[in-house]
Amino acid sequence: MPESVQPVRFEAVRFPFTFMGLLSLALSAWIVGYVLLHPSRDGLTVGLEMLPALTLFVFGGWLLYRRAVHGRAA
Repeated sequence: MPESVQPVRFEAVRFPFTFMGLLSLALSAWIVGYVLLHPSRDGLTVGLEMLPALTLFVFGGWLLYRRAVHGRAA
């Protein structure tokens, strides 16, 4: 390896957790909107569709809550 090439360091890489939180909330809202606009489903199907929506909502809310409370350090 030539002397002028520095090794790649991942110390400054920050994952886009705020974007992930917003995307999770948006996907959750999209799933709920889809279920509300297509109400001809049985209870099991609605439950199976709402479970990921609830999971996405909780995950996105938790990420955005951490960002709001801890700032950029979260």
